[in-house]
Amino acid sequence: MSQRTPSIAIIGAGLSGLACARALTQAGLRFTIYEAGAAVGGRVRSDVVDGFTLDRGFQVLLPSYPEARRVLDYDGLKLCPFYRGADLFYKGRFHRLSDPFTHPRDAIKHARDPFVSWMDKWYTLVLRKEVLTTRKIERRIPEIETEDYLRDFGFSEEFIDRFFRAFFGGVFLEKDLRTSARMFLFLYSMFSTGGAAIPAHGMQAIPDQLAISLPPGSLKLNTPVTSVRAGEITLTSGEVVHADHIIVAVSEEVAARLIPEAMGEKLLPARSTTCLYFTTDQPVPETPTIYLDGDGRGPVNSACVLSKISPRYAPEGQHLISASVIGSPSSGELEGVVRDQMAAWFGESAYLWNHLRSYQIRHALPEGRQLRLGEGPLGAVLAPGLYRCGDWCEDASINGALISGRRAAEAVQGALG
Repeated sequence: MSQRTPSIAIIGAGLSGLACARALTQAGLRFTIYEAGAAVGGRVRSDVVDGFTLDRGFQVLLPSYPEARRVLDYDGLKLCPFYRGADLFYKGRFHRLSDPFTHPRDAIKHARDPFVSWMDKWYTLVLRKEVLTTRKIERRIPEIETEDYLRDFGFSEEFIDRFFRAFFGGVFLEKDLRTSARMFLFLYSMFSTGGAAIPAHGMQAIPDQLAISLPPGSLKLNTPVTSVRAGEITLTSGEVVHADHIIVAVSEEVAARLIPEAMGEKLLPARSTTCLYFTTDQPVPETPTIYLDGDGRGPVNSACVLSKISPRYAPEGQHLISASVIGSPSSGELEGVVRDQMAAWFGESAYLWNHLRSYQIRHALPEGRQLRLGEGPLGAVLAPGLYRCGDWCEDASINGALISGRRAAEAVQGALG
């Protein structure tokens, strides 16, 4: 008598769910993914509006991510790199910080700018050497806040305020730099070795690439799940689906609703961000860099001419500018205040930019795993036949989401022997 093939259900087609599905496919296991949205990607999504590619919130890929390098086809994504450095607006003008190993001429050209002291430049090089030569340094330091780590390392308060709060505040989505220094050091090493990039056709290309190899019929879009219990899931339609193995691959907020008994510590409010997109056919800065608020006055923490990173983000002859705000302020007067700030940065022509669309991402990053990474990732197995994955189980990054999905798939394979 033949043995029944165990059934597998994955809830969520974000990066972790897709990474889990990829690993299960490679193992020859069949599954069904139930995705609430109209497309794959979760928080890594893009829209095309009037020929412009709008990522849902300003996002980048760090090509040095180990799991991303293992899983993704970078040639297929046609990655477009950012300038290795940043332009910081401080006291009425921009000051350029350049990676001396990638842009030595620019670094020499701006070396005498007193915006950064020689001592802070030296500590920057020392820190780079440490993260590149010391294996897994982030796992060996005490669990302290990034701000405390930077201060103890020797950086001046001025440099912490002018650069680290702006640059890593935009990465962490919080400018107090209370995020774990372990997370900071991991990301610092990733930026140091590979910089940042975006796929030529938008961040949506990443989940689309993962989804293209899914077995036919394995993905069910527009199919939200309302509850999960051992051996079964219930859809919003009322249909009950029975499965021997269920992987909950959703955001921390949704997981808290579906499997509250498995969340452990109290759920902290997620970090949020707001991104405004503008278009223009007028001249814009040429360097494919990120522009940062060195003054710390806001509301815009960073801006970027995305069409200078990838021309495919905008129709020919047009430019696409993103302006990112940490948090989710009221949208009532936000556009006008942002325009004022962009005019101070880029000139009066910013008042003529066309406001195309704004995105307010209220659950952009999980809070808990940012504050404390602990001794390792959260376990994938919740109970026999029930599993979890997501960046909130590993670390809040694309790399963490991909690793977590693979580990959940390995847990299922282990249970199946």
